[in-house]
Amino acid sequence: MTDMLLPGRYEVTGDGKPMKIVLCHGVFDLMHLGHIRHLQEAAKFGDYLIVSVTADRHVKKGIGRPHFSAEQRAEAVRALGCVDEVIINDEEGAWDLIRRLRPAIYVKGVDYVGSTSTGFAKEREAIAEVGGQLKITGSRKWSSSRLLKSETLSDEICAYLDVMKHNDAQDKIFKAFEAADKKKVLFVGEIILDVYRYVQGLGRASKELMLATVETGTDAFEGGILAAMKHGEWPKLEYLSHPRSTGISKTRYVDTDFKKKLFDVYQSREISMSAHDRAIFREKLAAAVGSSDVVVVNDFGHGLIGPTERDLLKGAKFLAVNSQANAGNYGFNLATKYQRADYVCIDDPEARLATGMQREPMTKVVSELTRRISCSRFLITHGRYGSHWFHAPHSNSAPALSQGGIDTMGAGDAVMAVTAPLVAAGLDMACAALVGNIVGAIKISILGHKRHVGRDEILQTLEALLA
Repeated sequence: MTDMLLPGRYEVTGDGKPMKIVLCHGVFDLMHLGHIRHLQEAAKFGDYLIVSVTADRHVKKGIGRPHFSAEQRAEAVRALGCVDEVIINDEEGAWDLIRRLRPAIYVKGVDYVGSTSTGFAKEREAIAEVGGQLKITGSRKWSSSRLLKSETLSDEICAYLDVMKHNDAQDKIFKAFEAADKKKVLFVGEIILDVYRYVQGLGRASKELMLATVETGTDAFEGGILAAMKHGEWPKLEYLSHPRSTGISKTRYVDTDFKKKLFDVYQSREISMSAHDRAIFREKLAAAVGSSDVVVVNDFGHGLIGPTERDLLKGAKFLAVNSQANAGNYGFNLATKYQRADYVCIDDPEARLATGMQREPMTKVVSELTRRISCSRFLITHGRYGSHWFHAPHSNSAPALSQGGIDTMGAGDAVMAVTAPLVAAGLDMACAALVGNIVGAIKISILGHKRHVGRDEILQTLEALLA
């Protein structure tokens, strides 16, 4: 928050009359005619127009946003003759700023007519509290998101998003979130400690043919099921795993400069559970499966889920399975170990490993999966190639929404964690694939498990893409 907002600064005009302060707040990520007309109209409500620009860390308009930094956006707004002052607001919304500044008028655009957003409700409450008025400008609504989308996304992706918009994907997805929030969701899987040790290259060792590095820092993340279950922020959430003390530890050495992983060191391949702990886990699993609406299995293949556990999981009302291939179990932890599921979400190599079909079209691969697993809904993720979805007899592909990213770890877990309850709530697979690709694009922009993919971020990205 700027230190320029001093008490009494805006008390009177040049002729001694009380100064009427007008405040506008927004992102202003791409200045366009709609913004200009909105601010010109706002300036006419009073004597001094202050514009508050949202700080970068609070912009949740979609992948790759903000397009311009807060300083650049503030500079663009400051260039308008109708604006008297611009500040960068480092808070989540404008409600605290309104209470400090106490403007006579707080102005929003026409797109806020009828808005039920929590942030807007807080702003209305704040302006009423300080005795000010809320005004709505009548300028035609323009969309920075649509303009930036056409600039940054390929024609193929824009055409795909237009089809999804025409099919009311946004409304379907919002309703599915509301329905899924009422369900009790159980996550089952191993606990993994993911350690990132950051190193910087020194060059070749003087006497041996090897790379020498110097360590620059360390991060330790609670991974596995503890990280996966946070994505999507489901309100009625439980998880079931082994004792934390018996978890797997994986240490990744990461290049500090480029955030690229160099190699992994596994503490062990499998968890170490005593017979007593195993019996307790199975007892709890049987009870939790029976009392849950949705069971999400993130099977990391480290020994938690065996034949007995899979037999217990058959009783789930809705069973979602993600059976992962990693260096410690490659070729052995296959989705086909599960005889039935309501939804399977795995990646392209995992689907091909499970069927032994290396080069066949994915439609044939999934056809073979359905022969081996009693399941009709599949989401097959494929990194930068997007994903393929299947709900017999229908199938299609969905393009990736990001070609960049800094870390793919946990991306599949995040996609599963968010889409599984939505599919259980009745969301069609075409919309589930869109949500999954949004979640995946957000997750690969996060290093390790520094944060989870939040609900607001998903929905705001959806709104921006379908603007």
